[in-house]
Amino acid sequence: MRRKAKGENAVFVTVIAGLLLLGFIEIGDKIYRFFRHPSELVLIDERQKETETSSALVSEPLRKETSTRTVQEASLALAGLPEGYTTEQKSEESVQYGIFGSAAQNFSDFRNKNEFYHLKDMTLQIQEETVTAMNQLAEACMQETGNTNLLVYSTTLTYQVQGALYPDDLPDRNTGFCLDLAFLNEDGTISAVTPENDDWLRENAYRFGFIHSVPDADYHFRYVGKLHASVMKQQDISFPEYLDELRNYSVSEPYQCCNDETAWQLYFVPAAAFGSTDVPVPENRDYEISGNGKDGYLVLTSANYE
Repeated sequence: MRRKAKGENAVFVTVIAGLLLLGFIEIGDKIYRFFRHPSELVLIDERQKETETSSALVSEPLRKETSTRTVQEASLALAGLPEGYTTEQKSEESVQYGIFGSAAQNFSDFRNKNEFYHLKDMTLQIQEETVTAMNQLAEACMQETGNTNLLVYSTTLTYQVQGALYPDDLPDRNTGFCLDLAFLNEDGTISAVTPENDDWLRENAYRFGFIHSVPDADYHFRYVGKLHASVMKQQDISFPEYLDELRNYSVSEPYQCCNDETAWQLYFVPAAAFGSTDVPVPENRDYEISGNGKDGYLVLTSANYE
């Protein structure tokens, strides 16, 4: 009987030791996950493509905490540059220009529009890349819904007469990347875009690079590019929130996502307090720089898979 009790005790001790070991492993894993840096690479796996949305976008949630890293890196002389990077000098006023800016350098018109939508005014001014994106959106709308009644109601030109369909006080109209959409009815009248009748636009505009840049203005669309629009759609984040969150990412620790077969990096560079700013850019990869219209630059670069 004494031997049996000892055997039972040994089994009991072994079980307890095993449970404690599993507990320590789980606690260790949680500690590792807690302290792991939140901006780890999120690279697309070929096996995941089939389960992604139509944008084929893979990205981590944008961080919500405040970071001083980008401010510290404003002085490249102190921070240095990552390997494979150089700098491009941007003038002081250039912070206002670009796809995220608050002003425009060049305007075009709609001479290259396709036949799948209408214009309220043939003199409307716009950025050429916005026309290209609108052409794609309108053609897709026709193919997927059968409708060709989309109408570009206004861009930089607004209508201040009594009975105008939309207000004229939206702040980013002068960028050339914005347009107000409406519907042209069969009898020639014009109907406003509202939450009740814009299901297709609300669900699909991001596919062509358009987002709602002004809250509660369902008719007002801003072109920001397909990648940025897809991130905002996937993260369910507004345009101002997106610009604010990207301030947390620097050239040394960029925000990363993948779209189709391409990896992308995004980072913020604070503008110099006075004069020009040396913006870090990759030496051997494509990149785009845009001022944020306020106090810095957002850089989008392609990145190879690791």
